[in-house]
Amino acid sequence: MPCRGRSSRSKSPSKRTSKKAKAKTTKKSKIDQLEVDKDTKLILKALEKIGKPSRVGEIAKEAGMSPQKVAGKIRSIFRKGLVKRSEEGLYELSI
Repeated sequence: MPCRGRSSRSKSPSKRTSKKAKAKTTKKSKIDQLEVDKDTKLILKALEKIGKPSRVGEIAKEAGMSPQKVAGKIRSIFRKGLVKRSEEGLYELSI
């Protein structure tokens, strides 16, 4: 009679998924590797999460910051070349 030990197929899909998810969370994004202040990282991560060109108000809402603070910071982020600005006043990541 053949042995009925655990095979590699007996693992539940949820365990494999959780390992993949864990691997993704430990991988550092380009934003995490930048040497910038905390507010700049929050703004860049908000833009990354939004995933499309956005106005300052949208970015501020996603980042949990005031629109005034984002407007002030995003100018310096733009000068560093980390974001692009369209003629319509929308910002998007350039990294």
